[in-house]
Amino acid sequence: MCSDTSTLLSLFRLAWISDSAFPVGAFSFSLGLEGAIENGLVGDLETLEEYTIGALYGAAECDGIALLEAFRALTNGDQQRVIDADQRLLAFKAGEEAREMTLRMGKRLTDLIYSICPTPPTERFHRLVAEGMTAGCYPTAQAVAGYALVVGERALYAAHLYGVANTILSAALRLMRISHYDSQRLLYRLSPLCEELYEQYGGLSMEDMTSFVPSMELAASLHERGKSRLFMN
Repeated sequence: MCSDTSTLLSLFRLAWISDSAFPVGAFSFSLGLEGAIENGLVGDLETLEEYTIGALYGAAECDGIALLEAFRALTNGDQQRVIDADQRLLAFKAGEEAREMTLRMGKRLTDLIYSICPTPPTERFHRLVAEGMTAGCYPTAQAVAGYALVVGERALYAAHLYGVANTILSAALRLMRISHYDSQRLLYRLSPLCEELYEQYGGLSMEDMTSFVPSMELAASLHERGKSRLFMN
């Protein structure tokens, strides 16, 4: 792990890897919002909030559990469980665009964190991904990064959910007639949900993972066949 474990430094590093400017390519994706708007599933602030809440629940009971499982496996020195969590997560990505998003962002984060913080865990995971021994999904890469940077699991889980909401709302600014004030109000209003979701799903294992968000799955399938292609999903 990177050596300094002070709380302020951990918070700084968490903010750093969670920032929208961190170059993993999140800006290229809308998490199905583009398809949802094109097909009339989202059209105003109310439906945008409902869509974002659905995405947060979907992430909490699938990606978030995989992230926690991988993080805890790293803490316990169980490399096989990291791989198992990563592979199980990929199996839940039914759509082509969802798989492309998690693999593309995961590879970029894996490469970045190994380059910036070359420690045994980051080197090992980088090698496993490079050699095709595991997929390297984004939440798993986040777990490796968080472990290497000495970020606590609760904060890392919240950061992942923040990234989900921020990706959707950032895309909404480019796809809908809403203001930055509108998107920031929504982020603020949804922030307590991150705590609630950790309490609800944080104690589950990867055997409990599920993925059932009909609105997002429908939007994603429509986007793959749609005419509007500002985003990659």
